[in-house]
Amino acid sequence: MKKIFLLSLLIASFVKSQTPGTQDMSFGANGTTEFITSSNPFKGFQGNGMALLPNNDFIVGGVSNWGCSATSYYTGIISKFNQNGILDTSYSQNGILNNVGVVGTMKPSNDGNYFIIDQYTRLVKMSPSGSRIASWGTSGFVNLPTDYFIKDWKETSNGEVIVTSVKRNYDNKYYSAIFKYDMNGILVTSFGTNGTIDFTANPNWLFTNVNIDNDNNLLFTGKKRTSAVYDDANIVVFKTDINGVPVTNFGSNGMLTITNYNSYYNNNTFTFITPDNGLVVSTSGSNRYLIVKILPNATLDPAFNSGFKFGSNVVNPINTFFIDNSFYVFGEFNASNFIVGKINSSGNADTAYNTNGYVIINRLPGLHNATKAMQQDNKLVIAETMDNFYCAQSNWKLVMRRFYFKAAGSLSTNENIKTNDISIYPNPADNSIFLEGLEKDIELIAADGKKIDIPTKREGKKLTLNISHLIKGTYILKGKTSDGKTVTKKFIKK
Repeated sequence: MKKIFLLSLLIASFVKSQTPGTQDMSFGANGTTEFITSSNPFKGFQGNGMALLPNNDFIVGGVSNWGCSATSYYTGIISKFNQNGILDTSYSQNGILNNVGVVGTMKPSNDGNYFIIDQYTRLVKMSPSGSRIASWGTSGFVNLPTDYFIKDWKETSNGEVIVTSVKRNYDNKYYSAIFKYDMNGILVTSFGTNGTIDFTANPNWLFTNVNIDNDNNLLFTGKKRTSAVYDDANIVVFKTDINGVPVTNFGSNGMLTITNYNSYYNNNTFTFITPDNGLVVSTSGSNRYLIVKILPNATLDPAFNSGFKFGSNVVNPINTFFIDNSFYVFGEFNASNFIVGKINSSGNADTAYNTNGYVIINRLPGLHNATKAMQQDNKLVIAETMDNFYCAQSNWKLVMRRFYFKAAGSLSTNENIKTNDISIYPNPADNSIFLEGLEKDIELIAADGKKIDIPTKREGKKLTLNISHLIKGTYILKGKTSDGKTVTKKFIKK
């Protein structure tokens, strides 16, 4: 009885430590990682993007600024950290890859490498070790036409890349363009018109997001300015087939304008394809957080509570994560706090989450340049670029913390809190992998979130999966154990 009591206390302590909003003190040094490029001579760092690697290590990209004299300068930086926020000094030069342009958004690619935005207009493909994939594009990158800044991109299951971009012209108006590249980084001229969908005829239509739906159609989401003076805008969605041909039965010749809710033109927008092939848009408007769901027939889903959420203080989502058919929204709550809110599959705040649908996380005191956030399992890594008054002029340093934001779930005293009984081998693999411990509802998910059909064969408790048809990359296997628990595992196709 005493052992059972002690075990219960241990499990209760484990669950409490993973309560949403609790800081993980095992991250960095006592819960915090502070990073600058160099202390002597002093070189600060401003974080612009983060990407999680398959082993839960992560990279951070941005720019190093330094000055205090007439020698003021900047250079692009990628730094690598282990899964607990410690600088990985085995990466490049003591953990830092220097002089790579102004690094922006970063995303993993299907083949185990990753893409980064470099100098705003260049998409670069790099290996986890920091070297360019020279066989992709021109020496590892593609350059967009002059003045077009990359906003988003998606990789198809066969390695093609769809890129959305925007330029600001001499007339102070924004113009969007969409490009498609094949798996080798070559412009696909059969897409749109000579490889491009050009919105020159639609000034101030700002397409910032691209998704691939379950029918292999492309959905481009953005904003259309409705005022010449204010930042007001309508959400717009443009739908095409994989070759860039408009889906004519979606809205008006492929274009849908949502006038039900007022949004903001330049605020962050995040988009997701749901299992029922809906498109969910997470953004902001009228000083509040806004989420809407659009069905494949270009109507708002009547079963989804589209509209504003979490009261009047949430201005702008910094990131949104789609996990287990729920949406976790990380954003600014007020000058002193961040918020993590949970929206269920019906579009309502999930009041079972911390009893009110959200948790509050304190912001670090001081001036901020930018904040980024990245999901790492059931944790949220928050990276705040802070003003660092090293000398007379301001500079920047990156301060990272990690918080639990997704409940680990209830555990009883006879449950195994690990997944050691789930095995995938070999990993990485070429033609076949063997899976043990998952009994039903087996799904294979690509890096772009799409489900992939896969031949399987069961022999007793061992399941053989034929992966010979997959391209190289990282994939996720999802399934249920014999007692109904859902488990996900990553593997790499060589």
